[in-house]
Amino acid sequence: MHAQTPSFTRNASVHDPSVIKVGDRFYVYGSHGASAWTDDLMNWTQVASTVFSGSPRHFANFNSDLSELVTWAQVSTLWAADVYQLDDGKYYYYYNVWTNHLNYRSYMGLAVSDTVEGPYTNVGEILRGGTGVSGFDPAFDPNTIDPTLYRDADDTLWMVYGSYSGGIFTLEMDDATGFQKPGREWGTKILNGRGALIEGPFIDYNAETEYFYLFLSYGGLNSNDDYNMRVFRSRNPDGPFLDPAGNDPATAPVSNWQDYGLTFAGGWQFLPVPGELSQSPAGYLSPGHNSVIKDPDSGKWFNIFHTRFLGQGEGHQIRVHQFFYNEDGWPVMAPHRYAGETQGSYTGEQVAGSYKTILHPKEINHSDWIPGGDPNPTFSTVVALSEDGTVSSSEGDTWSMVDGQNIRITMDGLLYKGVVCEQWDNENRIWVMGFTAIGPEGRALWGSELAIADRSGELDPPELEQIADIALPMGNSLDLTLVNNAPNPDLTLVFKILEGPEGLLVDSLTGATSWTPLAAQMGSIHQVRVRLQDLFDPSIADDVLFSVYAAGGYELQETSLDFNGAASTGILDSVGRRTGLTARLSGTGASYTGSDPNLELDEAGGQLLLSSTQSDFNGQTGVALASAVGLKLSELGFEGTEDFSVTARFAPIEGLGDIDQVGVFVGSSATTLTRAGVFQSTSPQGLAVHTQSGSDAGATFDQSGYDVSDGLTVLIARESGDWSYLIDGVSVSPQVANATFLDGLSDLTVGVFAINPLNTVRKTVGIDSLQVAVLSAQLRQTRIQKWKTKHFGESPAEGITGNDDDPDKDGRSNLVEYAIGTDPRVGDADPNGKIEVVDGKLVWTFTQLADPALSYEVRSSVTPGDSVAAAIWSSSVGTNQAGPVEVKAEIPAETGGKVFLQLEVDTVE
Repeated sequence: MHAQTPSFTRNASVHDPSVIKVGDRFYVYGSHGASAWTDDLMNWTQVASTVFSGSPRHFANFNSDLSELVTWAQVSTLWAADVYQLDDGKYYYYYNVWTNHLNYRSYMGLAVSDTVEGPYTNVGEILRGGTGVSGFDPAFDPNTIDPTLYRDADDTLWMVYGSYSGGIFTLEMDDATGFQKPGREWGTKILNGRGALIEGPFIDYNAETEYFYLFLSYGGLNSNDDYNMRVFRSRNPDGPFLDPAGNDPATAPVSNWQDYGLTFAGGWQFLPVPGELSQSPAGYLSPGHNSVIKDPDSGKWFNIFHTRFLGQGEGHQIRVHQFFYNEDGWPVMAPHRYAGETQGSYTGEQVAGSYKTILHPKEINHSDWIPGGDPNPTFSTVVALSEDGTVSSSEGDTWSMVDGQNIRITMDGLLYKGVVCEQWDNENRIWVMGFTAIGPEGRALWGSELAIADRSGELDPPELEQIADIALPMGNSLDLTLVNNAPNPDLTLVFKILEGPEGLLVDSLTGATSWTPLAAQMGSIHQVRVRLQDLFDPSIADDVLFSVYAAGGYELQETSLDFNGAASTGILDSVGRRTGLTARLSGTGASYTGSDPNLELDEAGGQLLLSSTQSDFNGQTGVALASAVGLKLSELGFEGTEDFSVTARFAPIEGLGDIDQVGVFVGSSATTLTRAGVFQSTSPQGLAVHTQSGSDAGATFDQSGYDVSDGLTVLIARESGDWSYLIDGVSVSPQVANATFLDGLSDLTVGVFAINPLNTVRKTVGIDSLQVAVLSAQLRQTRIQKWKTKHFGESPAEGITGNDDDPDKDGRSNLVEYAIGTDPRVGDADPNGKIEVVDGKLVWTFTQLADPALSYEVRSSVTPGDSVAAAIWSSSVGTNQAGPVEVKAEIPAETGGKVFLQLEVDTVE
């Protein structure tokens, strides 16, 4: 049974995630001090990305709090952590690190806190290993890292740990202190390492199968290292642990270490087939260092791990996949990311169909053995499970349902036992049937049904309910839900923003629409156009169009460059024309003292053409050749504390290659900046990241789907200390959202960049405009305030300038006088304009103002001041027009020719 259509809007980056559930939240803690939480296992909130981030930090003063670790290992970071709650209710943070300081050293310690997010107080050392430890032999003794805690059936506390080196060990622990029990030394060796590439142990007990399951990661962790997850099991908390073939890794020959263990999952990619929505699906690379948990509320088991992705370098994110236990009690992982699904009961007829299948291998193509080797996921092949029980892979292959959940598949003479469950194929936006099984050799076999939608029904288009123009008072946000009045279950509908202010958010599935205006957006009308369209046939669609006025705002200094011609100042382009851009990000373009070979004014097209360079801010490769160009904020009066915004609008972008980046930056130098834009993977993704000391930190990669073929708009702004990053209207912030390391700096440069770090092909992108604004603390004077100053002076008497005041005593308030253009100081004998009967209708002509803050409404009634008068005309925001308007009212015969009209005016300012 599947849940409602899921929405993945927030990812997080925690390497080596170890899970703990606290209340309704699942927290993960990992390497480098990173942590995050989720309450639905689909959308994540980053808590910290390094040992020096987080609010509060997990360790208030890392270097002094963990001074013994820092001194021993000569590092200022942590590796894979585990947080565990003991019976005293406190949270115990098992921290550790490895380093090649003096060739080899590792350290593991313990800290405690009353709250899961800390801060944690150091308690002390658990274990240390390596150079300087008497008698230590790395071929036999453990690397004292990667600890995780678990309990046995009698509630006894244990720890498993180890990585590479001498292997994997378990220790019985003291529940009262969180430390190991005395006299246990290294503990019990459950896997003989001898330097084998095996790490990240995690053990959990399943009371239903009465087995302890040992999860491990094999291979190297980089994208081209074939990291993969393996499983062993035991009846005892300290082993022996066996794989499906009966191999005991504690005694099996180390030379064949790759062959041991159930291959739970390795890198994979489901290739597209004709008829599917997505023809460029992403793939997982080097997934691993996992932890598992049984949710006590739902009873579901979840595997939580980090993974890299095809075409995204070494960037990584957390992923959660549900897993099950087959009829023999072995865990089998769902092929697709968890999307709220619950396993149902299925018939053979429901399961029969064509599947993209993955058979995970035992082999590991580690880059140490294949230098420079390309990422090597397992690619899918299509196999049909026919209703007659045959499998198309080879003659004699068969399948059958054991019951409503368990499946058996025989392929190439091997029997795979597994389960079936509906899965959400997120790239193809459709629920599909899936199976996951294992064979006697310990290899996982997956199947994902071809994601081809049934289009046999009537495909009537959607009908969106129209929305009147909206005026937002200062400080208010837009919050509404778009409604489809003609739902059709045969359509796969998504909402898409066609036009709107930066920061406008529309949930692609529900139509929930929100927008919080930035200060630089206040005092302006913003057009909103949203389309509801079918994913498979975008011509089946409907649009809603309305305007939003954001009232209020602040006085600002602003520069807007449109590149329609040569400017009088600025950096010279490649042929010597002034661009209007007056500054470079310090450290970039150092040799371009005259003209810049990467810039060209296209006066006819109204663009500045920017050529990319083989440069990368992350590591500083080639930055001296890059053209990161723009303006100094100080040119607009910026002194370091003011709010500001920078917006770049790019022309349609084509031809981006692997890892290419285009966007906007704010920084003091090439080593100290924050930036946002698009990052080219298999398709363009949103990127927001900080660069500190020449290295990127806390990057966020957003897979919302960016169509740069129709252009790109990127905005970075700071307001009251909060930083905003908007990429084509989508909010994409670095993992630590605020660039606090830039706060207070007065020498900030803002502008645009284009780089191609991993290839030699230069790309050219067009910049349509660059807008930069620096805001003051002075509120903007609204139109009605200017009108009041004109009529009542700078220092008016008390009680005459309010919107509801009527200083001339003519029955019309100041607001009405303003709205219809009459003098508030002179009593008007008759209304502005005229009233007459034309063709049997009462026609009222009056003057209207084109002030979007105003809303007008004329009501008709048969008696003056009738509280139930009917509205016959209205105008607001974008429909307010300067000049005379005519309002026509029917004259009902039954009233004896009497009809009364009344005008109501309101304002958000």
